[in-house]
Amino acid sequence: MSQSTVTVRINGQPYQMGCDVGQESHIEEMGRNVDAIVQQLVGSVGQIGDARLLAMAGLILSDQVESANQQAGVAPRQNSYSSGDELGTAQEENTVTLTTEQMDNLVNQITLMAQTIEHLAQS
Repeated sequence: MSQSTVTVRINGQPYQMGCDVGQESHIEEMGRNVDAIVQQLVGSVGQIGDARLLAMAGLILSDQVESANQQAGVAPRQNSYSSGDELGTAQEENTVTLTTEQMDNLVNQITLMAQTIEHLAQS
């Protein structure tokens, strides 16, 4: 599977994200969505630090997903996974199953974001 790198700007800061080839515009759009939420927060609470703003944006997005699921009649998902080739439990209709490669990619992206946030917080 080929990988591509996309730079998204959130609160004026560049973040490089890895993605599958062909997904670049989708990642850019998601970055714009997160930045829009962060900018609304900045307007409400000011520049309180990227880490805190991103945490708040994550909570807002999670709340939006939960609300959308409730409106669609989807039961809340339990987060669990095993260490086999396929990660996730497929016992419920609405469970997401990730391959080991997909989970590794997510872990790498989250780690990179955490390192970037930590670096920004120290400067």
